[in-house]
Amino acid sequence: MTTTESTTGRGAILRSVIGIVLILAGGMLLPRPLTSLLVLLILVTALPALAAAVIALRLRRRAAGPRVVLVAATGVIASVVLAVLFAGVARVIPFVVAIAVVLGGVPPLLLHRLSGGAARAWSRSLGALACVAVGVSCWMWQDLTAVAAGFLTALGLICLGILAIVRAFRRARVAGARWRRSWVGVVRVIGAVTAAVVAVGLTAASFAVLAPTHRADDFYEFSGDIPSVPGTVVRTEPYDGEVPVGAAALRILYSSTYSDGHPALVSAVVEYPLTDAEDGSRTVLAWEHGTTGVAQECAPSLLDNALSEEAIPGIGRAIANGWVVVATDYPGQGTSGRYPYLIGEGEGRAALDAARAVVHIEDARASSEVLLWGHSQGGHAALWAGQIAESYAPELHVRGVAALSAAADPLTEARTVVSAGSAISSVATPYMLVPYADEYPDIEFSAVVHPAGTAIVDAMASRCAVDSTMLASVLSASAVAHDAPLFALDLESGPIAERLGRNIADGIVPAPLFLGQGVDDEVIPISMQRALAASLNEAGRDVEVREYEGRSHMGVVAAGSPLIDDLFAWAASLD
Repeated sequence: MTTTESTTGRGAILRSVIGIVLILAGGMLLPRPLTSLLVLLILVTALPALAAAVIALRLRRRAAGPRVVLVAATGVIASVVLAVLFAGVARVIPFVVAIAVVLGGVPPLLLHRLSGGAARAWSRSLGALACVAVGVSCWMWQDLTAVAAGFLTALGLICLGILAIVRAFRRARVAGARWRRSWVGVVRVIGAVTAAVVAVGLTAASFAVLAPTHRADDFYEFSGDIPSVPGTVVRTEPYDGEVPVGAAALRILYSSTYSDGHPALVSAVVEYPLTDAEDGSRTVLAWEHGTTGVAQECAPSLLDNALSEEAIPGIGRAIANGWVVVATDYPGQGTSGRYPYLIGEGEGRAALDAARAVVHIEDARASSEVLLWGHSQGGHAALWAGQIAESYAPELHVRGVAALSAAADPLTEARTVVSAGSAISSVATPYMLVPYADEYPDIEFSAVVHPAGTAIVDAMASRCAVDSTMLASVLSASAVAHDAPLFALDLESGPIAERLGRNIADGIVPAPLFLGQGVDDEVIPISMQRALAASLNEAGRDVEVREYEGRSHMGVVAAGSPLIDDLFAWAASLD
């Protein structure tokens, strides 16, 4: 055996070993897209240093001393910067992928004029179109793109391994290559047409799914200084959605304050009877809505049914009673800013300031007599509003507080959600985590989210709870469910547990209190209401407690639920 043959043999063996290692690594990573994405991010971070090392070695052979040092230093510095900005790099990966896919279609499109053949030109043009369509879809679905990048990283390692083995044992082309070449053009065009149709269809479907998503319009944009007096009306306009007969409705912007005292701008919808009334004679029903999401676009006031029976149970009766109804969006929904999801002080202030605001709407004829009602998250908000009313808004007279299926104990609720360990729990966790990280400086988002999962969590938090786009969140969560945990939450100690614990509503409100919940509630365990009722009884507080057999979380406030009759009967007894 000659020296050349021996070297070639050793090279083939080395390529084969590398190929096998790559295939095994890719096979292990394939069912673990989150870990695979982390590997990709590490490779991206290390790439400048590795590239600089290769270039420096080549320059060294040419005795280019100063340039070697400069190239090596530049590569190392770039890798260090990427490592420091690792969380930011993880966030932009989907956008980088989208741009790369779009740009990937440009060279073939430019090259089709340089090489002959109609089939080649058509296939390259259609391929470029497919790249653009896929890139647009990647931009719209960041979490799915991040998961796909993880899968493709694992597949890429497998393909590289196979390619290494094939190159190691490559043989001469077999006879019949000319016959095969005659079909290459046909196969190329068929493949390009298929790819273009699938890609364009995917993009069109993405636009169709995202089209119904409501966006905050110009009404919610406010560039001036927020008034320092909470409850000041900043802007009003007629509400164009569904309005009960005999009532008028407005959208309003008003001033409030966050839990840390900073000013907040809040949106709300207001409805009042068209019948004559004396100034300051109408009771105000301040309604606090349940979980709709934590993004700006999830505000109920953006919807056409924000003042319907579905959105506010019993609103028709409230108008018939001559009440003014105001439903806050809380800060950060509709308007920009931090959203106080299950942050009691922020929710409660927004609710009380909404009641303050309607007093300044002349046609509403609102009084300082207030009823605070809320469901789910809104039940938590109503309890907190009742707790802080005497100190925060002493001019209001809170006649009664009704907390329906209330998320009164955020810590217990978080433990319940996380312990479920399902894809749905992963989808729900960002709703709590993102607002708490925004609100409290001791909660670091990057410290509790998997390093490769920031883009996934960001995308989940950007979607509204009732939108069809939530399917993408479920798919993303399901794809990584058997990988490393997406969240590292300590709900027994530490800042998250402490902050959730501080936002538990104790129900110690001076006003009469009504608690109502379905026994078959699948979101808030009935044990939470029972525990709150027991603690209030031990404290000697009078509370009306109702449980409804066979009623679910939403079923307990649906049309025909006995809770609505009980709620209005209780309210009537307060007069």
